[in-house]
Amino acid sequence: MSEIRKQIKNKISLLGKGIKNTHISELQNHKDLEKRVIKANLLDFDYSKQRINDEAIDYLLEIPNLINLKDSIDRLFRGDLYNPTEDRAVSHTLYRDKTSNERFELIFTERERIKSFLKQNATSLNFKNLICLSIGGSRLAPELLNEFQALDGPVNIYFCSSYDLLELRDVLRNCNQNETVIFASSKSFETSEILKNLDFVKSWYEEKPDIDFYEKLYAISANVSAMSAYGIKKSNQFQVLDSLSGRFSIWSSISLPAFINSNFDSYLELLEGARLADEHTKEASWESNIPVMMALLGVWNTSSLNINNHGIFTYNFRLRSLTKYISQLSMESNGKSINFESKESHFLTSPLIWGGYGIESQHSTFQWLMQGKTETSCDFIGLNNGKKEIVDSYEMLLSQVLAMTYGKEDKDNLFKTIKGNNPCSILQLNSIDLRSLGFLLAIYEHKVFIEASILGIDPFDQWGVQLGKRIALESKNNKEFLKENFSKSILPKS
Repeated sequence: MSEIRKQIKNKISLLGKGIKNTHISELQNHKDLEKRVIKANLLDFDYSKQRINDEAIDYLLEIPNLINLKDSIDRLFRGDLYNPTEDRAVSHTLYRDKTSNERFELIFTERERIKSFLKQNATSLNFKNLICLSIGGSRLAPELLNEFQALDGPVNIYFCSSYDLLELRDVLRNCNQNETVIFASSKSFETSEILKNLDFVKSWYEEKPDIDFYEKLYAISANVSAMSAYGIKKSNQFQVLDSLSGRFSIWSSISLPAFINSNFDSYLELLEGARLADEHTKEASWESNIPVMMALLGVWNTSSLNINNHGIFTYNFRLRSLTKYISQLSMESNGKSINFESKESHFLTSPLIWGGYGIESQHSTFQWLMQGKTETSCDFIGLNNGKKEIVDSYEMLLSQVLAMTYGKEDKDNLFKTIKGNNPCSILQLNSIDLRSLGFLLAIYEHKVFIEASILGIDPFDQWGVQLGKRIALESKNNKEFLKENFSKSILPKS
């Protein structure tokens, strides 16, 4: 398979040489724009503004068969895929399945516990504040969902993870112990940032000795023994599978805090959207398959056009933090170089994923995009449902795509010239609801997985994250370690 991937890389590099310096406006076929739009039930994907021609697309569409992608996708959805470097299964797609899998029965028992908790909370609310101590995917997932729903509910929901505890201190000023519950979310329940915040909030509860801290404390983790060792009651423990990576955990009880002000049906709507994306990915032909096409274009832009960064810009305020979520999903999964054969991948792997809320970005980073010397590929995500305010925002999205791809030459005032030629795709949502969000997020998950399948890397491990953690632990336990490596003026002041 390594030789096949090498041949793929050489072929797309060769095809890219003939296109790299060609302008998108020259490649555009205005008579056949619909040819490069893939329509699904909940969103449409338009890749007509990519810097690519029909010959290259035809070859890209051969790649899935060359790497046996159908088999990999089938194994992913059966729960048969394996993460070899961490000796774990891969289970995130099973979390939105409707039918129980006896090897992953915990998913369905925990789903019932989520249902029970949300139903009980709806009928006998006994707290006004929920503080979620979480970091990485365990924070980004529920925080995105909470922001997306924009509910004015009875519970104030806060997210804290800062190691200096300033975030938590600020939150606690708005809370009292009687009306506050804590959710500590950590897959390993060994994450130093979470444990430090948890110890601090425990000391805050101890200021009120008549209140039982452990009645107020809930935890979400794969490490049951560590939760119990901390003193967390069994009834207050929510368990996730060890095979569920944090950046894929939005489908699990990790997202429970985000539904405190809504209900279990809302949670199921999110899962249903993802399940529909799973069906699309399994059943659609390669040329009509949104995540397959997104992945192929991603590999094309990095390894053929040598574009090393990818901007994601959202044009609906409720999606303003989506880029942070996708950034972690993409770069923590595919930001690595060594392939399954312990050799360097033939391809350039994940580009830098960045971006944000498009309306704000237009007044800052778009200057660099429009007239800088670094090329960028982009995804523009917007809602198109016919309502006036929404239409205004969506028209702004389309205008920026044209500026970024076609550009505009000004021979009299060169400083006004916009080169354009940044490859862009559009993901057009038909509605802004949890089902559509679930579909969108799962599409990006599958895009990341398919990219990894082409690149020949494991998207489910994260060894690059571990070194900094280990050094931090070593320096904490051995102060001489820092003294040996930094000047005295740089060392922490005691």
